[in-house]
Amino acid sequence: MNKVYIGLGSNVGCKVGNIRRAIQALGHNDRIHNLELSSFYRTEPIGGVEQDWFVNAVARFDTTLTARELLEYCLAVERDLKRVRLERWGPRTLDIDILLFGEQKIEESELQVPHPRISERAFVLVPLIELDPNLEVDGVALASSLEGLERQGVERMQSVVAIVGASPKPDRYAHLAQRQLMGAGYEVRLIAPRGGAILGEPVLSRLTECQDPVDTVTLYIGSARVEEILEDLLSIRPRRVVFNPGTENEGVRRSLEQAGVETLEACTLVMLRTGQF
Repeated sequence: MNKVYIGLGSNVGCKVGNIRRAIQALGHNDRIHNLELSSFYRTEPIGGVEQDWFVNAVARFDTTLTARELLEYCLAVERDLKRVRLERWGPRTLDIDILLFGEQKIEESELQVPHPRISERAFVLVPLIELDPNLEVDGVALASSLEGLERQGVERMQSVVAIVGASPKPDRYAHLAQRQLMGAGYEVRLIAPRGGAILGEPVLSRLTECQDPVDTVTLYIGSARVEEILEDLLSIRPRRVVFNPGTENEGVRRSLEQAGVETLEACTLVMLRTGQF
């Protein structure tokens, strides 16, 4: 059994969702155990290619796979998420790099471990050190490597709560939930076709327009309309989805649970009032 660290990055499509889908795929491999994921970090692209910003993270796990077997599995996950290698340093739906594989040192044409640029990249070092502040490579603390680097545009992303069916009407439950969530210190993202702003927060027309890590989606739309946003829910892969009264949809719940998303039939307002949110 080897302890492994891998780096993940995405700057095409639903960036956080792409990484979460990759983590789910890794978790389905019965030779990968104790899988942990760092926070998500917004990072600036490197390499001189003009492109969108990235989301990066690092995962840690134990595995009985060999390094070569793990590489092939990661490449298959990339292909499943439509990764196409057209340009070095270019945009990608998903990029997975093996950073450390136990104590092994590997020098092959397609696999170098430890990753040869591990100590040069803040977007790798910051999430690595989050998972293990005392991590060393060749007897050198990685934290000391980070001290010599600029942050390179690495910014920790804050998880948010998405309210689907947000409403400007003060008597609507969605509006009350927004007020209470904001009052309790949660960052909220509002989803509704109308656009505009509610209580000073901009309204997005679709869940997939939200580029922040969505921890929880709370639904305030009719049961039939829930099916219309299933694709978006599966793209962003929130940790959980709350089906408030009147939004229950058993088919959608099954699809989400099969994708590893926790679902609850509950009232967000009651959860906040009782400290269960």
